[in-house]
Amino acid sequence: MTGPADRPAGPDTTAGQWLAALGGQPAATAVADPKPPTGAELAERMDLLAIPAPDREEVAAGLPDPARDPARWEALVRCHQQLYADPGPDAPSTVPDWPTAPAALGSAGRYFYVHLYLLALPHALERQRRLGIPDDVVAATFADLGAKLTTYRLGHGTGGFDRQGWIVRHFRGTLHRLGRLQFERGVLDTDASGGDAAAAGGPAHGDPVLQVHIPGDGPLDPAGCDASFAAAREFQARHFPGTPHRHATCHSWLLDRQLADHLPAGSNILAFQRRFTAFGARPVGDDEVLEFVFHTPPGTADLDRLPQTTTLHRALVRHLRTGGHWRTAHGWAELP
Repeated sequence: MTGPADRPAGPDTTAGQWLAALGGQPAATAVADPKPPTGAELAERMDLLAIPAPDREEVAAGLPDPARDPARWEALVRCHQQLYADPGPDAPSTVPDWPTAPAALGSAGRYFYVHLYLLALPHALERQRRLGIPDDVVAATFADLGAKLTTYRLGHGTGGFDRQGWIVRHFRGTLHRLGRLQFERGVLDTDASGGDAAAAGGPAHGDPVLQVHIPGDGPLDPAGCDASFAAAREFQARHFPGTPHRHATCHSWLLDRQLADHLPAGSNILAFQRRFTAFGARPVGDDEVLEFVFHTPPGTADLDRLPQTTTLHRALVRHLRTGGHWRTAHGWAELP
């Protein structure tokens, strides 16, 4: 799941201003500058990122040449440096400020950050190898980029990618997919969550936690979730032994307790909710619900035109039609 911070940032600027801003942002990293892949190497990288067939030709055609398109290439190199910049031992890891490309750049802009991640893949894979991450986990983790290309096309009717901030986690090695769920290493920030979990026996502010994210590519069946949670603690202990994790947290509309009033008692979503103890703030999350379930970009949903083919579809739309709002909620759980 992604939140508002992972959405495209700010209004469009002109193409020249946007490229100049990206190329001029400061960055410091010891990682070598990328080189453009070609032929079989490019196809192999697209395979690992699970880039869908409808996007591949445009992605390959738009990959810039350093000599013929120096401004766009310099912007990509600078973003590559920012992606792998070391913030230092005492600095928090932050997502770079990468605004979505202006419409004037067309396909080259819509796929700009796909090109970035194609260039950044070799270093990301080297990090995974150093950590001993199994190949199947690596493949499942990086396939999320292709999934975001699919949802972009469903929402916009054309090819593109606007989840540049979200995929930073995968390439820096802080997020991995373990079966049905994704787990991201982080710390609890009670300021961001709007509440404290420690009073109920949960994690305290600053404690290490595994943040749970739910890919939207299949049923949320309890057996699959059980297997993911069981794998998570062992995975972290094996590959990141320096930071023990006792708790998982989740921030999602799927934890909105209002869903119990609309779904059957035995639904997978309600079973998922029961894993977590609620805490913190519950801001309105209508846009997140409509985007995740119906693939409608924020502010564009027409309730009368949304599909009503499942119990969840009907419940979500009925609640909004009657003036209700869905909420994004926080929850914590002990890892098994």
